[in-house]
Amino acid sequence: PMLERIIANERESRTLAQTRDLLLPRLMSGEIRVAEAEKIVEGEV
Repeated sequence: PMLERIIANERESRTLAQTRDLLLPRLMSGEIRVAEAEKIVEGEV
């Protein structure tokens, strides 16, 4: 069970990093707003 949890955490970490890398530049540039980013993330989850 511990190894499975470690693997799941690594997968989640990669997913979160990908989401951050996708959204952060767009948010910083003003290309999208937080509400739009939330919709994007909700669609992916």
